[in-house]
Amino acid sequence: MTSDAQHRPAPPARSSWPSWPSWLSQRADGRASGAAWARSAAFAAVFTVAVFLGRLTVMDGTSLSLVWPAAGVATLWFAVQRGAGTRYVDYAALGSITFTVNALTGASALLSLCFVAANVVQVAVFHALLHRWEPSLWGAGGTQPLTGTRQLARMLLAALAATGAGALFGPTAVGVLTGHWSALTTAVWMTRNTVSVVLIMGLGLRVGYLIAARERARAAERAGSREPVALPFQHLHGARRVELAVLLAASVAGYLLVFHVLETLPIAFPLIALTVWAALRFDTAIVVVHDFAVGVAAVLFTLSGHGPFAFVASDSTRALVVQAFVGLVAVIGVTLALGRDEREVLLHRVRRQAAEADERTAHVEVLAAVARQLYTSDDVRADICAAARQVSGADMAYLLEPDGCGNLVTTAAAASPDGPQVPPVTFSLDGEPSLTVRAFRGHELVFVGDVAEHAGTSQRVVQGLRIAAAAWQPVHTGAEQAIGVLALAWHRPVAALQQHLPAMLQTLASEAGAAIERGDLLVRLAGAVGRDALTGLANRMRWDETATAEIARAARHGLPLTFALIDLDHFKRYNDTCGHLAGDALLRDFAAAAAGHLRDVDTLARWGGEEFAMALPGCTATDAVAVADRVRASVPHAQTCTIGIAQWQPGQDVDDVLAAADRALYRGKSTGRDVSVIATDLTEPADTGGRG
Repeated sequence: MTSDAQHRPAPPARSSWPSWPSWLSQRADGRASGAAWARSAAFAAVFTVAVFLGRLTVMDGTSLSLVWPAAGVATLWFAVQRGAGTRYVDYAALGSITFTVNALTGASALLSLCFVAANVVQVAVFHALLHRWEPSLWGAGGTQPLTGTRQLARMLLAALAATGAGALFGPTAVGVLTGHWSALTTAVWMTRNTVSVVLIMGLGLRVGYLIAARERARAAERAGSREPVALPFQHLHGARRVELAVLLAASVAGYLLVFHVLETLPIAFPLIALTVWAALRFDTAIVVVHDFAVGVAAVLFTLSGHGPFAFVASDSTRALVVQAFVGLVAVIGVTLALGRDEREVLLHRVRRQAAEADERTAHVEVLAAVARQLYTSDDVRADICAAARQVSGADMAYLLEPDGCGNLVTTAAAASPDGPQVPPVTFSLDGEPSLTVRAFRGHELVFVGDVAEHAGTSQRVVQGLRIAAAAWQPVHTGAEQAIGVLALAWHRPVAALQQHLPAMLQTLASEAGAAIERGDLLVRLAGAVGRDALTGLANRMRWDETATAEIARAARHGLPLTFALIDLDHFKRYNDTCGHLAGDALLRDFAAAAAGHLRDVDTLARWGGEEFAMALPGCTATDAVAVADRVRASVPHAQTCTIGIAQWQPGQDVDDVLAAADRALYRGKSTGRDVSVIATDLTEPADTGGRG
């Protein structure tokens, strides 16, 4: 059969083609790239050479080729060009080459057209079935490598079905047209084509995947992420190279011995041991090349009349037997190699998952430690920033919170010692565009790897803090509105955040929100415990603590300290006349008015009932009179008060000074009220009579 040498099918007619790396890419406008046209031309040339090489293995007196590499080249052609946009040109090239070579080797035009149809159908059926059964496989529509025996089995079934379909248009059509159909001829056609497809596709799919995967890995690396190459690839080093050389020498010697020296003995099975050796010890690509080489050697010896298969009388039977031997060698070798690959891929996946689990455990431990630290922290906001730097490796971290006046302001920061420290930063919530404000109003992490290239960043802050890359994580407490933003900054561009970091920052922000809320609540509770419920001033307990602390400070620094007791005049009568609600209002309004005349360092407390106490650090009794007079003048609702003043003397405690102030207050009450009186006798017992 002159033209059974051409097997050139069409690519799979699927509409959804995958996205390939640059060397296998399709242009955005849907047209083929220059590289795609170059690959089509290269495959057309290789296919032509493969056809003529196959024709060199035609048995004497027949048109039957024993080796047909063109079948494998054709299927690989359309696997590589999947999605390249050259489909119809590849169809045309395949058909033209098939028709021309068949015509040049003596086939009629009708037979040549039959072989064109056979090749097109063979490739089309193979790729349609492979895409249906293994859509994730590289070359069949996916991006995964050929690493498993299940993939090989399905590829083998697809090859058998495809060569069977091709045989309907090849040897079967020839038999119908010539009247000389042979089942053995059809079997040889299917066997040799199947072996060619399995070996050449197996090698081509692995090499193609490696090239594509490395392109993807380089692209991922440029983007700052990582995409592992999932194909086990054994590099030859040292003793392994020596072993490969020994294997090749043993293969040459073994095939010479069986097919030439001992050719009268019908034994070939010992040669399978060489295939097993290669499959168990070397990369699958080497195994495929080895199987192909020894298969060609077996066929060539048989063609020249040597070896155990040369003595089979029938040409068709001899062709079938040698093809069966080659197919057996190929299937055993590739199956063993892929089985090993499958185990290695599984072990690699388990190790990677174990490493990822260890990494996640480490991250959880870090977050747990941070959570414990925040729970017991005296400065929650500063510790949040320090923890954010720790988990992210950022050069600085700062927390921004609303100030109640329409701005976000820094409330804490942490920076590397050798870099610029974070100064106070303010962002208007309604002013300049800022990614900080965008993150505050959103719910997701915002990351910019190179702020110089991003228009949404505040150049005022970027230049002031020397920021090259930044991330902003909103801080929530469970409500819709964020309570702040945790900002991270790097002094160098960052291609991408580490894969685990967004989840860690989100968890940290949740812990931060809870810690801030808890800390603020504790502050409010602490304030509530020391505050008088009616007036909001310090209560008696807080007064006792403050007064003792002020005396200790005055003793340490040798500064003056004056205490004063204030009593609202005739408060009982006012209360009885105007009612208790009015009395409460008088106490509240007086507290607010009196506090307005004091400094931040002064303390005004409700002493009890209608009495109040003042601590005036740094004031002498004489200086305190002016303050007391201003307080007296501020009593609301046309009421008055009397104030007793006593300056602390070294050696006195709180009770001593307050007792003196109380005596001065009593004197003021006795002399007509609405006066400020300085204690003159600091040892006279206090009067316990009624005041009002």
